[in-house]
Amino acid sequence: MSKKVLVIESNRFVRDFLVECLKSWGYESETTTKIPESCSDYNFIIADYITIRELNLIENISEIASDRPVIITSTINCPQDEVLKEKAFCIEKPFSVNEFKEILKIADEGFHKELL
Repeated sequence: MSKKVLVIESNRFVRDFLVECLKSWGYESETTTKIPESCSDYNFIIADYITIRELNLIENISEIASDRPVIITSTINCPQDEVLKEKAFCIEKPFSVNEFKEILKIADEGFHKELL
């Protein structure tokens, strides 16, 4: 059974890039430009920082990240302190396929080690 990823990204090109990468690595993904009422159906959340900031979701990242890995993407200087204190991972745009794959691996492995 493949892992299911929710991609929250308003930029169509970035969204399509993320979905294609995830698909090629065996992940199932869904996309949106807003936060769904529940994230419980997803193993991972990948979200654009500006989008979630505009939706006032930064405060909720900690709650979401307690159950599953969250990766924040950002075109501005990735707000590491703010994001990491909320238990999320951060990757700064533009990033390569390899950088994205590595942060996905780190998020998955790190999250599950923390649960042990």
